[in-house]
Amino acid sequence: MSRRIIEGSYARLLGLRNSAPIGQPYVSRDFGEDYLLILRSLREHVDDEFTGFDFSIGCYFNKDANGSTYSRDSFLSKVNQLITYLEMVHRASSRIVEVGSVYNLISDQELKSRCSDLLSATDHFDRVINQATQVLEERIRLKVPALATEIGTGLVNKAIKSDPTLSPIKFSNSASEQEGYAAILRGLVGAFRNPSHHRFLTEVSREQALQICAFIDNMLSALDQAEISNP
Repeated sequence: MSRRIIEGSYARLLGLRNSAPIGQPYVSRDFGEDYLLILRSLREHVDDEFTGFDFSIGCYFNKDANGSTYSRDSFLSKVNQLITYLEMVHRASSRIVEVGSVYNLISDQELKSRCSDLLSATDHFDRVINQATQVLEERIRLKVPALATEIGTGLVNKAIKSDPTLSPIKFSNSASEQEGYAAILRGLVGAFRNPSHHRFLTEVSREQALQICAFIDNMLSALDQAEISNP
């Protein structure tokens, strides 16, 4: 849990820094309140006191009936200090850069559109697997319309047979290669699709979900290049 809190807080701090208005001497109280909420969450969930990151008295730009505004320079100073601390002490940036690099390699636009918001969440990454495997299933059904009502391993077994001469979806003329693709897709459905459709997989991390998503992207690309022989 603390790892996800760190990563989520780091991403939110980057957002605060990037959205701070330019050319003004202050930021609104919403910016300050968001920062303090992030700091409070880190202190509650991470084994670290995060000492020295509270606003100083000089940070308050004005106090009136609408609440406090904050000196932009002082606000950004605290935000940047906390960002740097999370990078250097809790290694927040290395994980996010790694995730972003792999995510950018995903080429299937439907897969991206269905999974991107889920990957940017702070928890429940089994939803990524659920959506990614649904995209995979739907792509198979689109390739073989006669199997439009089939699901799961039944769909894969009927659409992708080991014998390429009998298979509606043919990846290769080589029987061994065709069997390899059939086994991979059966494994994806059995190991990832079925569990994510029937129960919560609370142990799935963002990195694991992204790895599975990237592998499914490879399979979608292979499907798009496969030879189709509709029954």
